[in-house]
Amino acid sequence: MTTLFDPHGNLNIDDLIAEQPSFQRIMADGVVTAEEVEEQAARVSTLLHQFEKTATPEQVEQMREILAELSVLVAVNNMR
Repeated sequence: MTTLFDPHGNLNIDDLIAEQPSFQRIMADGVVTAEEVEEQAARVSTLLHQFEKTATPEQVEQMREILAELSVLVAVNNMR
């Protein structure tokens, strides 16, 4: 995928997820284990730490805002 958005301006999140090797590995057997969730959480944490070390303060703030708003979206969608 070369863009985050489809031709209608909608976020391509489903395609992004499906293309991730980590998602493909986790879903290969059709079962999501607690260990796989923990490993994915660690993978995300590592990537965020790496990003924070190399990004400018402005980029870190922008990423923080994106993650915060994405988290709000997930939370309110789960409450719906």
